[in-house]
Amino acid sequence: MVFSGNSDGESRRVRLLADVTVQTEIVRLSQLLPADAGTQLKSAAEGVSLGRAPQAGSLRVFLSREVREAVAKMTPAADVDIPEQVIVRRQGWTLEIEAVRSALAGSHLAHQFDFSQARITLPEDFTTVALHPQFEVTALKPSVGAPGLRAQMRCRDRSACASFVAEIALSDLASADKVSQVLPAKAIMPGHSNVYSGPVLVHTGHLAMLVIEGDGFRIIQPVMPLKPARLGELVRVSDPLTNRSLVAQVTGNGVLRPGATRKEEAK
Repeated sequence: MVFSGNSDGESRRVRLLADVTVQTEIVRLSQLLPADAGTQLKSAAEGVSLGRAPQAGSLRVFLSREVREAVAKMTPAADVDIPEQVIVRRQGWTLEIEAVRSALAGSHLAHQFDFSQARITLPEDFTTVALHPQFEVTALKPSVGAPGLRAQMRCRDRSACASFVAEIALSDLASADKVSQVLPAKAIMPGHSNVYSGPVLVHTGHLAMLVIEGDGFRIIQPVMPLKPARLGELVRVSDPLTNRSLVAQVTGNGVLRPGATRKEEAK
């Protein structure tokens, strides 16, 4: 017996969701079904596991072949459409600007600056495992192309979140002028000479997400890093579907953005 259909009993092929958010330890095939999938289909899919869910505040990508293998385990067999990839997210807590502002104001690396009116931009997709974690500043350097600062930060409890970057636009002209006077061209880091210190955020053999944004569009593409890399580091990655490679910059835990010039791409 092969079945498909929606909750109204209509016979039609069901397409699995390409992006889902879970709160469970295990990802089940039923969590990939749309809300109007039939009761029988949901019941059969509930007994099929795709594996462990990602940690809170992170994501996991399942390729179509992995999902197809799971669908093949259903009894009775199911007739469903499978996306090229399925992104499974586990909800975490978003960064709070005022908590970041407070950490900046209390850091000995940044005590020369007034952050009370500064505009702070945080990574959109970055979340923490714990609610209301405390942050610390691990590096500080001038922003590129605009008066301001670029702060590398992390949770004091390292298990609560990975490192992230806060972009700070200083509204106070005196503070903006102070950037070039106080900070050297390279980052200020306590006890470190390498700007790319901190934990490894992308790993060889583990898919990461390349985020590409433009005027009115946003694309998330799974890629395979060709070497381990830390926050801010450039790393070559490979598209597992096309085998094309490109250079990207690490911007978060398992997250990259295009980070190469045409000259760098040609290398």
